[in-house]
Amino acid sequence: MNAQAIRTESNFNRRAFTLIEILIVVTLMGIAATMLIPNMSNAVSFETEAVVRQVVADLSFAQSDAMAYQSARRVLFAETGTGYRILASPFDPENDVLYDPISDGGSDKYIIDFAADARFRMVSIESVDFDGGNNFITYDAIGGPINGENTASIGGSLIVNGSDGRFQIHVSGFTGRVSVEKLE
Repeated sequence: MNAQAIRTESNFNRRAFTLIEILIVVTLMGIAATMLIPNMSNAVSFETEAVVRQVVADLSFAQSDAMAYQSARRVLFAETGTGYRILASPFDPENDVLYDPISDGGSDKYIIDFAADARFRMVSIESVDFDGGNNFITYDAIGGPINGENTASIGGSLIVNGSDGRFQIHVSGFTGRVSVEKLE
């Protein structure tokens, strides 16, 4: 055989993977899967955390909107624990709902209903307690929380409950600062 024939035969035989190469790849994929699968099982926890993030963002939105428009805003939590709505003054739950600025053309009312959203059906607001029993938090024209009598709020909290855990969202009385605590 000449050198050209050996090189051609060698290239022809080298087009497939060896058994050792395949075993190494399968082993590495197995190791990667054992590290990834436990993290994938925690994906359920993201639904409750997503609701907590949404509530915190909407509380901040209501506070910012009150300052931007120099008019009071209220976040009213449903008695059923299935959601909330953001209201403008004079706070009629049916007629004074703000329009959601990120909806299609801003035409949807700012009503959050967990039961209507398939992602959040297992999440609810367990309890709401602002200013000693109110199910709402109101922000004045400068973004400070106030109670129903237009005096400074003492703040309060709400508990978000899901299949994977419970979180308490605190709103401080003077500044409206929002913080989150995971409950055991």
